[in-house]
Amino acid sequence: MLVITNNPKVKDYIQRFTLEPRFTIIWVDGYTEDVLAKVRDLCHLGYKLLTHPLTGSIKPNQTPYKTVVLEKLEQESDYDSILTAEISYLKTKELLEKRSRPKEIELFLEDFAVIDLDFFKSFLYSMGLIT
Repeated sequence: MLVITNNPKVKDYIQRFTLEPRFTIIWVDGYTEDVLAKVRDLCHLGYKLLTHPLTGSIKPNQTPYKTVVLEKLEQESDYDSILTAEISYLKTKELLEKRSRPKEIELFLEDFAVIDLDFFKSFLYSMGLIT
């Protein structure tokens, strides 16, 4: 499984709890829209979404961090994943055009990182990988 993230807390969590044999981290330097662009590109290359790119109630133009989990398919591309990834990316870009990321976001980086990590942990729990 691939973990596409720009969240240092997720990266540290995977390394600290030796989840790397099961998960490969693809680190993205940038913001949410950069992570979603990478996710979209990978879906076009035959990867399937295991987590939704717009998980959570925080709008993607209001948070700097995003983590998405994918798996490589043996057969054809998953068109639902492609469509979801495309729409998620376009929706994020649209929101950013209408209202840019707040400047005060820097004050809450730690909080946003923890929220994103919690979503990743929820995925791990739902898969039975942590208790």
